[in-house]
Amino acid sequence: MRRHLVYITIGIGMMLALSGCQEDIDVFEPAELTSGDISRFFEAVQSNPLQYSWNASEEHILPVPGSGQVIVPSNALATQDGSPVTGMVQASVLEIHNKGALIRNNAATAAQNRLLESAGIVFLEIRQNGQPLQLAVGQTIRVQLSTANYNPQFRLFAGSPSDGSRMEWAEVNTEEAPIRALEFFNESNGQWEEGFEILAAKLGWLQCARYADNSPGSATACVRLPVGFSRQNTATFLAMQSINAVIRLEEPGEDGLYRICQGNLPSGLKGEFIVITEGDEGDYYFSRQPVIIMENLTINIVPEKVQLSDIMLALDKL
Repeated sequence: MRRHLVYITIGIGMMLALSGCQEDIDVFEPAELTSGDISRFFEAVQSNPLQYSWNASEEHILPVPGSGQVIVPSNALATQDGSPVTGMVQASVLEIHNKGALIRNNAATAAQNRLLESAGIVFLEIRQNGQPLQLAVGQTIRVQLSTANYNPQFRLFAGSPSDGSRMEWAEVNTEEAPIRALEFFNESNGQWEEGFEILAAKLGWLQCARYADNSPGSATACVRLPVGFSRQNTATFLAMQSINAVIRLEEPGEDGLYRICQGNLPSGLKGEFIVITEGDEGDYYFSRQPVIIMENLTINIVPEKVQLSDIMLALDKL
């Protein structure tokens, strides 16, 4: 009888010891957010355009360090009413060529519900005395990039921001804007580089890309997030693994919690869901979740509180 009492006493002691250890375990509990604005995240991390100034009567080469250059011919600019431009002009140039930069600048790659594999994106804005300019009729700029090898499937797409949440891309007629393989002398580093050249008849957002597949996709992928995560404070992206392509999930679901989806995706592609939230008092939440795209895919994700620098480091590694 005494032996049984000893065993019972030992068992109770072990249970008390284990319960004491469990109190020290740090169990992550999802935050219930009440505010936050994801636009503040993009304002904090977006790339800074390069600034240039020159006389519009002269041809000018705008370096894009590490990627290529943009050549603006002499007397190629006009005001919005078509009048020729003379004198000094100022340009802002931004180049994006990887998935991390695409997310930081909220510049996903899709056109007409089809995923684009990007070979490079350039934003070029030219002003005079603060007023936006355009290319004169019949004029073109030459965009020369070494961000990818030439592919005959390359197409030119023009972009325009839509409702502040995403970039809308539309294919430009290839007869008006041919893309060709080119070895060019890069003025910014003094070296000859292999790449491609685009002839574009407009300024603004320009992307060289090819369609990720030959037909629209059929799969729909969704992410379900905890209470408090919303379209106001959260951005959810799908970054493809094997190609330079990113798409932002835009279609809200209706099932109690915050559910965000994206349809017309190619089935079978591997990627990662990237969830970024700007929460209360400037706090940030982040998550990465590997997935294989398939029909009716829904993933539950609980983003964790992190430093902004941690998000930047993760995006640089995409």
